[in-house]
Amino acid sequence: MLKLKGVYPAMATALTPEEEVDKTAMRGVVRYCLDGGVHGVLVLGSTGEFPAMTERMRNDAIEATLEEAQGKVPVLIGCGEPGTKRTIEQVKAAAGTGADGVLVAIPYYYPLDQPSVIRHYEMVADASDLPVVIYNFPQMTKITMTPETVARLAAHPNIIGVKDSAGDFVGIQRYIELTAEADFAVMAGNPALGLSAYQLGARGGIFAGCSLAPKLCASVYDAFIEGDLSRAVALQKKASLIPLMGGFGPNAAVVKLGLERLGVCGRTATAPMGLPPGQEDKIFAWMRRLGLEP
Repeated sequence: MLKLKGVYPAMATALTPEEEVDKTAMRGVVRYCLDGGVHGVLVLGSTGEFPAMTERMRNDAIEATLEEAQGKVPVLIGCGEPGTKRTIEQVKAAAGTGADGVLVAIPYYYPLDQPSVIRHYEMVADASDLPVVIYNFPQMTKITMTPETVARLAAHPNIIGVKDSAGDFVGIQRYIELTAEADFAVMAGNPALGLSAYQLGARGGIFAGCSLAPKLCASVYDAFIEGDLSRAVALQKKASLIPLMGGFGPNAAVVKLGLERLGVCGRTATAPMGLPPGQEDKIFAWMRRLGLEP
């Protein structure tokens, strides 16, 4: 069973201008993240544009990721559909790839109450041959997993953790408190909360901005684990700038523009996603504040 810990980038999916997966560039994204010292990778998360991917695009992105990772770090595959049956089909397909686990989003479209969220995840986890990481991202799904729901799901033997991207410090603290007795990993989803979450007991983070700044994100965690708190604080101050990218446009589009600037992959995102006019110079200035230069 995968022991989830450390920092994972929610990787961008490299695309050609025709919106096909650029497998060579996708391998470059993986290599860039590995060279930054990350502890695992997530392919087809929210920043990987999973809701917009065709089955062929999914397969190509997963294949390129696994070919480049070569077992050096664990690989999570993002899964999620508007219904449980379709989600189960995705996680079953993921089990045949050689990946180490799946990150599963709450069904998006229909409103759900907490018992429905629990039922969904229990059915998926029962059907999955890979360990399941649940995913709280209410900004996208319009549904928040309560701490009590997360605690209930942590008791399932095939649910190993949660990625919490709500950005709610009190919420993630409650997740940690209520699952402390379980073999369960709470993973921060907002890099601004990284160090504080690690100090409270989070086992790591799965971050969108880590796809662009992997060394910075991984270094905060490494300094904390090594007991060098002053260095961890200094690095965290810089990492806390990463969420500012949300003010420039969609995360995937911002990250891809940055990766293009660094020569890693192209900027194409799935239509109709794009950057508002006049953002490029602002994004490049923000990258310089992060220490990211071409």
